[in-house]
Amino acid sequence: MDLFEWVERFDNIVSIVVGTVAVLAMVGGSAAWQRRRPHRAAETIHSVRALVAAQRDTVPAHAYQFLDGSVAALSAIYVPQRVVPGTGPIGPVQAFDADDLLRGDAHLLLVGPAGSGKTTFVGHAVRELARGFSGTVRGRGGAPEEVGLAVPATMLVDRSLPEALAEAYRFGVPAVSTGQPPSRHGRWLVLVDGVDRISDPNTRSRVLGQLREWAARVDHPYRLMLTTRPLAAEEATALRTYFAEHHLLPFEPDDLSTFAERWFRDRVPDPERADRDRDRFRVDLARVELDGLTGNPLLVTLAALSWERRPGTLPPGPAELLDRFVPHLIESGAAAVDEAAAALSRRGAAGTEVAAWLDERIEGVCEAAAAGWLRDGGAVPAAVDWTNTYAPVAPGGLLRDWPGRVRALLLATGLFLPRGADIEPLTRAVAEYLAAGPVAREWPESRWLELMADPSTRGTGAFALARAGRATESALTRLAGGTGLQVLAAGHLVGAGIPMSVEVRDMILAALLRLWQAGEASLAGECLSVLGELAKAPAIRRAVFGIAADPRWPRQVRRAANTFVAVPSLRQSSPD
Repeated sequence: MDLFEWVERFDNIVSIVVGTVAVLAMVGGSAAWQRRRPHRAAETIHSVRALVAAQRDTVPAHAYQFLDGSVAALSAIYVPQRVVPGTGPIGPVQAFDADDLLRGDAHLLLVGPAGSGKTTFVGHAVRELARGFSGTVRGRGGAPEEVGLAVPATMLVDRSLPEALAEAYRFGVPAVSTGQPPSRHGRWLVLVDGVDRISDPNTRSRVLGQLREWAARVDHPYRLMLTTRPLAAEEATALRTYFAEHHLLPFEPDDLSTFAERWFRDRVPDPERADRDRDRFRVDLARVELDGLTGNPLLVTLAALSWERRPGTLPPGPAELLDRFVPHLIESGAAAVDEAAAALSRRGAAGTEVAAWLDERIEGVCEAAAAGWLRDGGAVPAAVDWTNTYAPVAPGGLLRDWPGRVRALLLATGLFLPRGADIEPLTRAVAEYLAAGPVAREWPESRWLELMADPSTRGTGAFALARAGRATESALTRLAGGTGLQVLAAGHLVGAGIPMSVEVRDMILAALLRLWQAGEASLAGECLSVLGELAKAPAIRRAVFGIAADPRWPRQVRRAANTFVAVPSLRQSSPD
């Protein structure tokens, strides 16, 4: 099985049992229920214990093969996650361990972007609760003891909450009556996964309404935890009446270190080699300009998998990671595409033709939205204009609510987040990656050179080069021989780890040195900054020393190199 095919299968299967974490404090609810609780039969207690044993034993195991055929346990590589309250200031002072959400009485709404670890936390939460369950005593501080039940939010479409739970847990263990508490002093923590995966706004509204009703009641044995990508403002506001909103925080450097430590200790039997691989992975990852993408646990996992496939070569760059990440998310929005296509098909032959066209053009819609956002902040208008321009028949003329459907379609992918009436990309790097698509496919080199000369579009140009799938040497050569801003852009590409020969790399370094020596004050200052950043790498320091001593380079370049290597920090790091 291909490395990234495993990731996609894993995510798709796990998403069936996870949801949106939403919790409201309902003090006294448990006591009210216990006054009404019927006597529990011995067979019911047995079935609960069987369920807990299955959760304890199987939830953390990934039953899918990696490249080497080993199986990594979630418990072995799980990095403790942190959350912040959904209202008020967000910062380190407000952050606390996500596991603390498993203690208390509030119904919870857990929010995080695509790949942030919501599904992972749900699996972790179910296992942690199972590990601590006794069935005979109260929980910590006298709180009801909880057993986790994970159910995808999509199962609540046309089902009540008890019906969805019964359907989700009717296989694999003896039948469990989820309508009664799991023990004398217990209750169920129901983890409803993926509220955002219900793409139709009206259907999602009905499901959220049902969940709000359950949260408002006290005559049941449930505490609710909902997980979701960011919701529309009106939906989030309505939930906050009954659910305590929290947001998952991205990985920080310490979390990345913990992940690398646990990943390679689990994956490599030899402890010494595991430590070496861990350190090499961290060094390689630091060499790549990921623009904060290493804060996303899924992308970090993809980076580790990619690194394992080819250790010792160039580290995976952001374009390579997003090549895997973006199609995965676009596919996750298929339900919203199907709904839009069905609405179009009801508009006769023209609508049917447009529906077929749309099914093959979702990436183009996302690219147009990203380009619009980068240009003037208007993602949805740009995407609507693109579809009206390139579709066989303008869909805006067939469906009055077409802008709203485009917005829903883009949000369903997880590549965009709601922002008022419009949307915004998950990160700027994601927007630049998407906007680079047409340039990479068509490769108008003059347009690419313009992108690289403008600092505000340089990121898009870098992604276009990485995605073009063609030899980059000639393009880099022309960039290094271009304007001052283009030379600076070439220097940034060296730092980003774009594949290139030593000869082309040295030519770019020489162009930077020449520009630093003779350029305008503003350009000279930025040149020095770029050179200083590049010179942190030993290979670049050796290259600059080599240029300074090589008579084949023009005198101006050698003089600039000699001046640069006179910097004390470089002189102390001179090659052997």
